[in-house]
Amino acid sequence: MARLAPLLATAAALTLTACGGGDQATSNGVEFCRYASEQTSMIVAPPLSTEAELDATLEFYRLMGQLAPQSIARQWNDLVVSMETASSIVPGNPESEQAVALTAYATERSAYEVKVWIERNCGVVLPITTIAPHDPIPAVEPDES
Repeated sequence: MARLAPLLATAAALTLTACGGGDQATSNGVEFCRYASEQTSMIVAPPLSTEAELDATLEFYRLMGQLAPQSIARQWNDLVVSMETASSIVPGNPESEQAVALTAYATERSAYEVKVWIERNCGVVLPITTIAPHDPIPAVEPDES
């Protein structure tokens, strides 16, 4: 599990991450924002050193997916898939490690969209790291000197 923690943390950082519940949660923007504010560390740097911490992190991500407003639910649930994929990694197995890396890369846009949505709608700043910038940079015409 110790070797697994850095890979899971990387996946969480790239894809953005304890709350559990017996009842099925429903979409609720107020609760989603409250949890995002109160549990920011679970989103950006979840504890992943033990199986119990990993399970709690996955439960938190799933709960947030249930609470996520429709405008961000698909993107948040992409993060859940990424975390679930990362949690099933077989350390030392190149195919398993590649699947985690590909899923993290494929969900990077969703992670960015979640970050922006939470900042705009919840007032919570999520310091995530992405592979590539997402804000377009305007092209500059070359000098014709």
